[in-house]
Amino acid sequence: MDPRNRLLRIQSMVLIGALIVQYALGMWVNLYVSFPQSATEGQLWEFAWSQVPLASHIILAFLILIGAIVLCVRSFYYRLRVWKISSTIGLIAILLAGGSGATFIPSQTALYSYSMSLWFLVALFSFGWGLYVTSPHQKEQQQS
Repeated sequence: MDPRNRLLRIQSMVLIGALIVQYALGMWVNLYVSFPQSATEGQLWEFAWSQVPLASHIILAFLILIGAIVLCVRSFYYRLRVWKISSTIGLIAILLAGGSGATFIPSQTALYSYSMSLWFLVALFSFGWGLYVTSPHQKEQQQS
């Protein structure tokens, strides 16, 4: 296997693992963290950072974003078509999920939380698709 492809596969696996942890943290927040009902935007952000699961969710989101940017840059640098498509879709989905989350906190609108979960799925599937298409087993089947 091409070492460049191997590196991108490993990075994609790490991102998928981080996305799964991110999902679990998000579900914890959704089920067990109750935001104050009548609070200003600033108070809601202050509250968010005071909740360990939610603060962890936000910090992990930034780390996932950095990882997705690095994966995307590497895929273009290595000129690997499958990874360019997969990483670009994943990066856009992560940006949109993060935007939904950043809008959810001050607005407390359920639609933004739902949107965050849908974009999470797009990112998860895009990185998974990259892994599937570039797997050594997949190439063996194509050659048969």
